[in-house]
Amino acid sequence: MLKTQYSSAAEGNRHLRQGNLEAAVSSFSKLIEKQPDNVDAYLYRSSAYIQLNLLEQALDDCNTITELAPQNHYAFLNRGAIYGIMDEDEKCIKEMTRCLELMPDQQDALRNRAYAYSRTGKIETALTDFNRLIELAPDKSSYYSERGNCFLSLQKYSEAIQDYTQALQWIKDSWELYSWRGYCFARIGKEQQANADYKRALELNPFDTAIKQNPEDITSYQQRGNLYYDAGQYQNALNDFSKFEETSELTAEILVCRGYCYLNLGEISLAKAEFQKAHSMNAYGDAIKKDPLNSSHFLERGFLNYYREDYQQALHDFTHAWKLGEQSEELLPFRGAAYMKLHEYTKAKQDYETAIQNHPDSPHAYNGLAWLLATCPDETFRDGKRSLKLAKRNCILLITPEWNDLGTLAAAYAATGNFDEAVRLAKESLALAPEHEKADCQTRLEHYEHSEPYCDFET
Repeated sequence: MLKTQYSSAAEGNRHLRQGNLEAAVSSFSKLIEKQPDNVDAYLYRSSAYIQLNLLEQALDDCNTITELAPQNHYAFLNRGAIYGIMDEDEKCIKEMTRCLELMPDQQDALRNRAYAYSRTGKIETALTDFNRLIELAPDKSSYYSERGNCFLSLQKYSEAIQDYTQALQWIKDSWELYSWRGYCFARIGKEQQANADYKRALELNPFDTAIKQNPEDITSYQQRGNLYYDAGQYQNALNDFSKFEETSELTAEILVCRGYCYLNLGEISLAKAEFQKAHSMNAYGDAIKKDPLNSSHFLERGFLNYYREDYQQALHDFTHAWKLGEQSEELLPFRGAAYMKLHEYTKAKQDYETAIQNHPDSPHAYNGLAWLLATCPDETFRDGKRSLKLAKRNCILLITPEWNDLGTLAAAYAATGNFDEAVRLAKESLALAPEHEKADCQTRLEHYEHSEPYCDFET
């Protein structure tokens, strides 16, 4: 009898190790029939069920284990993993926490709980778990990359760069790590490092090979298109995203991506058309329905509506994202810009001021507030001296100011009566501006050449 039981267990474990999952389930089921209180058999069978995606059966086994052995931490670990697969993150967190109460510093439980915290927007709490994981296993590259992603979500770009760099010591050919680190470098104004990382990510990307092997591999086109977009190669990105035009898989997400490509290429009318199509397909609607407490979905839809020039709807989305706790440094500057378009200058100014207070080292709000104070049609809002101070700060933070930043600085100088400097900067802005902006830049230059400050009646 003992030999039969041992043989069933050994056979089941062998099948489990070899990936013969159905055979493993059969072996452990035979053992359970003969020994219905065998906790290990239920545990191993639940693991096999999880890998077979038979989640309800796996849950039943875990529930049986907790009845037979309430202190068995592996039952809570497996049950938490099941809830994670089922997208029931709160239940996952509860089970992993129970596992950790029984077995402190169990790494799988810490890691799975950290992932669940991240998915529910509890990034700071996830960081605590990743910090502990790194203390326990300081040479585990994945822990650094995952903690880096947490820092990225919190817009702590320097900290994220440090973790990605640490992970790259072990995983030297990770295109994802280079892409993420490149994004962080770009966000803190280190364009040379960002470009180098994006170049390396493109060299390492697996999508070129995948597409050569299967030219119909739409997913690879999308992934490569995203990478091209991050690297600033908008035409290449657009070419990849346009592959969806040839299929029935043209989704709202792809339309949004193509819209942003056109936007960056200066094809404004084409961008608006893509954004409008995406809106008609209920872009972000499914994501919001699935996870209505995720602020990022409302933020992204707010951007979409802003570029569609539906500023009232953009305000609604931005405000909802703000109420849900969205901390993105772009949120308030964009909401301020929407208020400007609707001539609600008091609210616009308040958003810019709050954005600067919350993110004093981020340039996003400085340009908007400087423009408002220099060019607002309502003279009560104008303050040339402060506008100049803000515009200069914006250019310092950017390191390499773009045409619109120089244009704002020119308007600020004009608002203070320094038209010589305004003309010089306006010419620089005009030379750098995309074609669709050159006419407006020329108009502003002519104002300054006639010693006239510029008033932006469009806002």
